Amino acid sequence: MSNKGNEIVRAVLYLRLSNEDEGKLTKEEKSESIKNQEMMLKDYAKEQGYEIVGIYNDEDWSGADSTRPEFNKMIKECESGNVDVVIAKTQARFARDMELIERYIHDKFIEWNVQFKTVVDRIDNTKRETKKTSQILGLTDEWYLEDTSYNIRQTFKTKRENGEFTGSFAPYGYAKDPENKNHLVIDPVAAEVIKRIFNDFIGGMGIKTVATALNEDFVLSPLEYKYMNGYNLQVPFINDYMFFESIKKAGMYKVNVNYKNEERKVLHNLISYNILSEDRKTFDNKCKIYLRQFSEDRMKIYYTKEKEIDYNNFKIELWNELKLNEQLPNDTTCIATLTETLDRTHSINYQFEILLEENVNHKEYFFDILHVSNDEKSAIDYNVIIRKKYKWCQQMIKKILTDEVYIGNLVQSKTTSVSYKNKKKIKKDPSDWIRVENTHDAIITEDLWIKAQERLKERSRCDKNGNYNPFLHKLYCKECGRVFTRSGDCEHIYYRCKDLIEKYHTCDNRSSINNNDLHSLVIDGINELLDNFYKDKEINNFKENDIDNDLFKEKLDSLNKELISIDKELQTKKTYFQRLYEDRANGLLDTEEYMMLKTKYKDDSERLEDRAKKIHEEIELYNTKKKVLKGKQNIFNKYKHVEKLDVDIVSDFVDKILIGKLDKVNKTRDIKIVWNFSV
Repeated sequence: MSNKGNEIVRAVLYLRLSNEDEGKLTKEEKSESIKNQEMMLKDYAKEQGYEIVGIYNDEDWSGADSTRPEFNKMIKECESGNVDVVIAKTQARFARDMELIERYIHDKFIEWNVQFKTVVDRIDNTKRETKKTSQILGLTDEWYLEDTSYNIRQTFKTKRENGEFTGSFAPYGYAKDPENKNHLVIDPVAAEVIKRIFNDFIGGMGIKTVATALNEDFVLSPLEYKYMNGYNLQVPFINDYMFFESIKKAGMYKVNVNYKNEERKVLHNLISYNILSEDRKTFDNKCKIYLRQFSEDRMKIYYTKEKEIDYNNFKIELWNELKLNEQLPNDTTCIATLTETLDRTHSINYQFEILLEENVNHKEYFFDILHVSNDEKSAIDYNVIIRKKYKWCQQMIKKILTDEVYIGNLVQSKTTSVSYKNKKKIKKDPSDWIRVENTHDAIITEDLWIKAQERLKERSRCDKNGNYNPFLHKLYCKECGRVFTRSGDCEHIYYRCKDLIEKYHTCDNRSSINNNDLHSLVIDGINELLDNFYKDKEINNFKENDIDNDLFKEKLDSLNKELISIDKELQTKKTYFQRLYEDRANGLLDTEEYMMLKTKYKDDSERLEDRAKKIHEEIELYNTKKKVLKGKQNIFNKYKHVEKLDVDIVSDFVDKILIGKLDKVNKTRDIKIVWNFSV
């Protein structure tokens, strides 16, 4: 494989910084290492007279990983005949897997007429004398990876046995302790969602209904929450699953638009037109579009149904304002954004959710922006990102409900990979899991978690509205002792003795009881107990120190911590403004730039002060709610009055209900409620 005559030799450079170096180098050192590799390979290509047609960089990827994104892009270019030479610093940078080395360097590259060369260890796949060297290096590199993998596994095993968290990301509801990445601390925002999930499920909502309610309330799913908080999701297929140039597959998408003023001056009344279409000209109505986020204080968003649009002449009377969370009408022809002011220190963000329910014709929908400005010299930088939105689903809810991490326990090593070369996950036998108790603070109580596990074990299914039967395992026949079973549909539910559905029945309690009548009976009984409890003179004699001081404690702690954080940020901004003033006085800033930065400081400070005011109001609200009495530490303190039954209420009060036979003359029946306590 020699170079012919004076033909241009097309070379690509492959750079890789191994994730085996993780922890050995600082961020700056890793960046410098990549730069040095690139400079070395560029110098080598120049010496050889090659023309560089591509540079591929896989930073923080293992040499044994065949899913490296840049590596695979390079391989496709080689296969397509667009590359003559692949250059790497060493063979180990190209791959540490003997299978990859044999497949490409000594097989496919030869077939595709691609030369492979390394600068340091002088490998050249066109020279027979370097093949054995290449194979020996491949074996030693693979042995090195095997030994490293074993040592890492043993280290992780020891950490897990000591109750240290070893996952890449903290479980939803927690964050990694900044002072110890192997220790979990509660994330106050996500923790409130965890509590809601457990309470809703125990309260009688089905798993599917819990997920639906979270989506309807716009609560971010765990993956969305990670993404919003800037987690670096280095999953090989994440880009294929999350980020798109256009919308093609059915599903829910987020379209984030960000633009900023690159000019020094302030721009006014900026108009931009947004179109979702296949032809990039006409608005397509196959998608449902919802406005989910925008800078309300700086911009307005409008839509129109007009067929002919004069993009150079915005007439507001032809447009309708679009409100937050509002769905765009199906006959919309265009979206317009009007930004009143935009200076160099601010950016504008807005976000749509787009639902494509089906796409049988496999159309490709593009989100385009047309910017119209009277100032042709103004530089507006637009950035549009389309990504998949991941919603709450039943699998997520069930995973949370069964995870012991929320009661302070760590259960790790549930899965393992086949080997360091094959990352396919294999489920381990529960006896091989590593379980350590009380490793971190719990989000929910152990009693609540146990209740959730008991409910999950129940065989009953929720109805079409997602609700579970609160009387499950509670109703019994007073005559024969058998359970009363549920019959009918969601609209007409009734219960009858199970003996009646047998082929040969002997029980004479043959009349069914209506679900609504049974609900009313139990609600009346519970409210009578509550009324008697709160009429007790002992309750009225409680003093101030008997108020439940622990009520809303975690929420109040979270709000107070946020207040402290805001105070610190305000102090930092005051210091910044003082320096800004000094720079202006010393002539380091001109008047125009000083005024823009001053405006930004003022806006940011006002935003923080407004949030602090809202937090104070919220704290006052929770303190007002703390009028609940501790009482005798029984279930009565949880309720004042019951309007509707759910699984949690029935479980708290009722042990069982004995239903007697119907007196057909008086139309009455003897029903006895056996409470969980003596009354």
